Amino acid sequence: MNENLRNALPHRDTPFFRVLHIIVAVLILLQIISSNLTESDALSDYTLTGFVTWFHIVSGLSLIALGVVMLVWMSTQRGFRYYFAWLTLNFRGVIEDIKMLMSFRLPEAHAGGIAALVQGLGVLALLGVALCGGFWFALNTIPGASPVLTETILHLHKFLTVFIETYFWVHGAMGLLHIFLTIRSQRKNPVTE
Repeated sequence: MNENLRNALPHRDTPFFRVLHIIVAVLILLQIISSNLTESDALSDYTLTGFVTWFHIVSGLSLIALGVVMLVWMSTQRGFRYYFAWLTLNFRGVIEDIKMLMSFRLPEAHAGGIAALVQGLGVLALLGVALCGGFWFALNTIPGASPVLTETILHLHKFLTVFIETYFWVHGAMGLLHIFLTIRSQRKNPVTE
């Protein structure tokens, strides 16, 4: 991989989190793509739709585990307040970042800032939609489970998917903008040794 591109990717100082971030992003993209090809009635079919449905379920269950790992890693490495300062009604970091954006400069990631807020909300959205999907799968496979509850959970899962899809595309666009601006900055100010 090009050295400039590698250096522009986020989380350079934390290779584990970088790899975890990439794996989660790829799985979410595959979830988005496969979701349009799934059918709950196809779980027992040996067809392409059945295979895609099972792929969607297994990768979704994997995202529960990876989302928990990501949340635990984030909390232990930088602390809960780094990503969730808004829960304590501390919006200073967001206000600082908005002021910087209004002066046409990109803020650096910091505790309570927009980048931390977005990362924290993204993990919560991921866990919300994945746990809801996992709960639907459990209800769908348990004999005697309430069909009304199962259907309600499926609709909630689909509703929450809007949030993770929006997050995925907006976060991805922000990431690409960050990479572009970082590479552009590196070309304008090359480091000489």
